[in-house]
Amino acid sequence: MTARLAYWSAADQVVADVVGALDTACGTPLTVALLDSPVGSDHLAATNTIVLSRKYAAPGLAAVADRLILYRLATAFEHLGVNTRDAEALDSYNGWQQRLWRLANPPQDPPPADVYRFYHGTNRCNYYGGGIQTTGLMPSRAGGALGCKRWEKHDIASESKDQGWNTVTLDFEVALSYARQHTEWAMGMKRNEPALRDVADEGGLVLTFDMSKDAVDGNGRWRRDNSGDPNNFQTEEAIPAGRIRVAEALGIPGPLTAVAPPPTVTSAPKPKADPPPSTGRRRVYPPTGL
Repeated sequence: MTARLAYWSAADQVVADVVGALDTACGTPLTVALLDSPVGSDHLAATNTIVLSRKYAAPGLAAVADRLILYRLATAFEHLGVNTRDAEALDSYNGWQQRLWRLANPPQDPPPADVYRFYHGTNRCNYYGGGIQTTGLMPSRAGGALGCKRWEKHDIASESKDQGWNTVTLDFEVALSYARQHTEWAMGMKRNEPALRDVADEGGLVLTFDMSKDAVDGNGRWRRDNSGDPNNFQTEEAIPAGRIRVAEALGIPGPLTAVAPPPTVTSAPKPKADPPPSTGRRRVYPPTGL
């Protein structure tokens, strides 16, 4: 798996720079190793090693393995820290973190002008193993029997879920945000749910399919959801499995929060002192005789 890291280092200068920073900090070259543990991934600072479960050596999980390597590279780099008083170093640090995240989850190309490209974020077990990959998006499986009209809260947006209607979006970032939350849950990052699960099964992915605008506009089986986001649609039309493809194999947690410089401390303005009493003579007016 170290060969995958070498590939990314050769393909992108930021990856090479971050690997170099970790090599220097740890005093040994960064490697990628496989463990027998059935779940999880990590970076071991003592040996400068990214560890993954052995299952990620399988060719069918190469894309997931790449994303986990880039994610663990980003988290290891985060632990190095940065001098927040050095503006140039701080800018590079935040830029490199954003770049690593975007390499793992790159944006999508725009569709043709007469096409709607819809995205749907879900978890991997909903797609594989007899799921959407086989059945397509079925209205009968959409929404939930409990909490009709429930709301999915994303990092960047909201969408409504109604039973019998599949919710999709034209905004890849919204679908990616939903997929990312599935991965965070699988990694035990959600509050009160610390159990580790295998992200190959339980992590989030993003699906996509195209529809001609003529087939959607004015079609009563399509509508916008009531989240207020004009990119979000709902449909009670079945979408065949053959029209659906994986746009993103694994939404990784992130992007990591940018580090800010320390606040500027300014002294409070001193209150103006009262002017000293005048030392001049007071004018004396003559008596009026009253």
